[in-house]
Amino acid sequence: MNKILKGVIRYNKNITEKAKLVADIDKVTRQMVQPKSVFVSCMDCRVLPSKFLSSKIGEIYFLRNAGNMVPHFDAYKSGKISSEGGGLELGCITNKIRNVVVCGHSDCKAAQALFEIRHNCDHQHFLLDSPLRTWVALHGSRTVEKFSKIYSEENQLNDSYHLKEPLHFTVNLTGQDVDAIIDPDNQFNIQDKFSQLHCLEQASHVKTYPMLHSYLSSGELHIHALWFDVYTGNVYMFSVSQKKFILVDDNSFDILMQDVGESPPSF
Repeated sequence: MNKILKGVIRYNKNITEKAKLVADIDKVTRQMVQPKSVFVSCMDCRVLPSKFLSSKIGEIYFLRNAGNMVPHFDAYKSGKISSEGGGLELGCITNKIRNVVVCGHSDCKAAQALFEIRHNCDHQHFLLDSPLRTWVALHGSRTVEKFSKIYSEENQLNDSYHLKEPLHFTVNLTGQDVDAIIDPDNQFNIQDKFSQLHCLEQASHVKTYPMLHSYLSSGELHIHALWFDVYTGNVYMFSVSQKKFILVDDNSFDILMQDVGESPPSF
């Protein structure tokens, strides 16, 4: 708490910055600044979306949890309530936000916990011992199912994942199935490939919420997937046209804008 309390004291002493913060918040309160995205990411302390998005106050609704989970609506229906559905409603319905982004990352400890229990992904086994494993098993089971369809039991038991590269699986973020290719250049280890697959699977859960169906079918609401590499600081976005995560930079900007149905601006 020493670090936190001293941080607040430094904040209070910086009168100029504090006044600017209050002014920026006031712009949001008076609806002079409108949020444009709901951004779901992992709570990992190395992942600071506002930094790599260069975002300002009021531009993005952030939802953070262990493993960038978007619980499937089936879990909600069965009584396993969590805050993510409420966050989607607050953002997309109450505030009429029309972009939902799910962001995974490399070296994700929550995704690795899910990877480690992939042979026994029943959340009830971990209820008494591990809230984290209970959480990832409950809401990450579909990731494990997809992964198991890609690799045979023999591959998994022998950890001979290199025998089948890259990973191919079907994902649906836009209303149409896409044959996603995970890490075609084989840059990442199997846990990070798993993390990318998991990111796409969780993003696909957004469309399971009935309150969003009309906005999705009309094309008003869009779902996207980003992936952050904690080792290089690089940010990747899943491109529907390229069928893979591609590095976000000047070279890929036009492709990604076309993928999301927006015309690149004239600079």
